[in-house]
Amino acid sequence: MKSAVTSTWQVIVPVKHSARGKSRLRPPDGVHRRDLALAFALDTLDTVLEVVPAGQVFVVTADPEIRLQLRGSGAALVDDPGRGLNAAVAAGIAAVTAGAPHSPTAVLLGDLPALTAAELTDGLAACAATEAAVVPDHEGTGTVLVTHHDAGRLVPRFGTGSAARHARSATTLHLDLPRLRTDVDNDESLGLARELGVGPWTRRLLEQP
Repeated sequence: MKSAVTSTWQVIVPVKHSARGKSRLRPPDGVHRRDLALAFALDTLDTVLEVVPAGQVFVVTADPEIRLQLRGSGAALVDDPGRGLNAAVAAGIAAVTAGAPHSPTAVLLGDLPALTAAELTDGLAACAATEAAVVPDHEGTGTVLVTHHDAGRLVPRFGTGSAARHARSATTLHLDLPRLRTDVDNDESLGLARELGVGPWTRRLLEQP
């Protein structure tokens, strides 16, 4: 994974253990759900590390394969406390504030296999124009990206209908960035991501004989 210094954000990426992720997704024949969840995360993280300096990336996970792949990358690995997504994000925020209090911080979902460096850069740039921002998913109800200029004031409110809850304290940005906004957790969203074009980890898995 290569890092190009193009961002001032601290970026938290929570990644659920692949053995427990994507329960609503029916993988194509011959593909295991666990492998697909892992590929989504690795494609997302590769893109993040193209855009954000590795020392400003905080990956919250208990997945040993994610930790293995990130070894030597320079990204910070934060233990997932195992109490759900909001607790994982809170652990990431605590890690950020311990080393860089009051810094601009973003939380990005780890299941964006179609994400590109260009769309992530544009998304973070749009968020930078307001103190707190939320970017909804392609359905408009979930959240793919939430930011605050002060890490200590970033409050995770993930779960069903999270975009509306985040919007109580953040500006909603309906960005024309489909690769950023297509998180994959069911068959329909996987189809959308494949139409957009997925990253190499996911592509290799889906194209295997």
